[in-house]
Amino acid sequence: MTASNGSIVVIDPVSSARRYGVEIRKKGYKSIALITRKQYPGQLQRLHSVEGFDEVIHVNGGATASKVLLTQNVKAVIPGSDSALKFCDQIAKELSVRGNPTESYRARVNKLEMKKRLIAKGVPATQSYEISLDSLSSGLPIELPFPVVVKPSQGTGSKNVKICDSRSDIYKALAAIESTNDSYNSDEKLALVEEFIHGQEYFIATANLGNAASKKILCMAKYEKIQIGNSPSVYKNIRSIPPIGPVAERAFEYIRSINAALDFNVGINDVEFKINQAGHFVIEQNGRLPGANVPSLIELCTGINCYDLNLDLYLGNTTLDISAEYTKHFCICCLISNSNGVLKEIDGVPEIEKLSSFHSASLLVAPGDKVDATMDFLSTWGFVYLVHEDPETLNIHAETVHALMKMKFQEAS
Repeated sequence: MTASNGSIVVIDPVSSARRYGVEIRKKGYKSIALITRKQYPGQLQRLHSVEGFDEVIHVNGGATASKVLLTQNVKAVIPGSDSALKFCDQIAKELSVRGNPTESYRARVNKLEMKKRLIAKGVPATQSYEISLDSLSSGLPIELPFPVVVKPSQGTGSKNVKICDSRSDIYKALAAIESTNDSYNSDEKLALVEEFIHGQEYFIATANLGNAASKKILCMAKYEKIQIGNSPSVYKNIRSIPPIGPVAERAFEYIRSINAALDFNVGINDVEFKINQAGHFVIEQNGRLPGANVPSLIELCTGINCYDLNLDLYLGNTTLDISAEYTKHFCICCLISNSNGVLKEIDGVPEIEKLSSFHSASLLVAPGDKVDATMDFLSTWGFVYLVHEDPETLNIHAETVHALMKMKFQEAS
């Protein structure tokens, strides 16, 4: 670490952002993890770590952060999770470092505000409106045809996202959101209702350096999900697809228009969307690096170090002269439990480690843990990361992983 270079701050590092500490030090800066909350929603807490950072600073929300950081010679402020987005741009502005416009930050944080701004800017998006138990009890009409989707205005990992076929279903979905006891700010207890969009779901990760022309695609991937009950987002696989060709090019033009409308001018973000016969429809915009170890998988497949690139974007040290050429492809197998219980052991680990595509596995449970049935991304009990030159081999190996990787539960006494 070269002290004279100054410091780079990562706010609330979880999931993929935990690697920032090491990458910042490689560039010769002091790495600081700024923690603004005591608890992360639900099982996101297990993906939080400050290992590898030179210093950890705890603040009560973001209000006092700038004062605390004034003596740290800060050169960049990076969001490490969704909760960081509420503070990141304001702190950057107060410290006179590069960031996205504070005037439009709500549209990059809150799903309802995002939809409003996109529609106002002429970017195709479905209608959404705010809803609560009180307004529903007071007779608020549901102006969209069933089925509808009810979700938190600000949330992570599809937690408490429900498909509703009736007014009664909406009551239950709202009760789950408003009664959650792990929320940090009011947006996590606010809900919106929107049209259910049919079609295949994807995400595109984009490197942004400017409002219009200077945006480059880093990754396009397809979600393979299953629906359990009225929970539509039980993730099974996340597969990379080549970010070239007509499908990717049309999708990327849509993503560029979203980022331009939301003033996402600096840094790497990912946008989730669906494609159907009517066009492209945004699900949400995540103003930070993709999770689920995607940045490391991008590096394995293309050679692009997303951490180094994102740091340079925020530092202003790059012209974005990159091209994401995929010589390999990845598949993230999200491990699913259909039942609850106390874990006894996990089958299949030695067998899947022998697969030619096997890269690594991250098991989030251990013998003796109480495991709940998988209902969303955050309740996935582990990930297996596969990388291979041949997409068909990945398809076969992904099915093998799901067939072999099983949990055995302790028998009830």
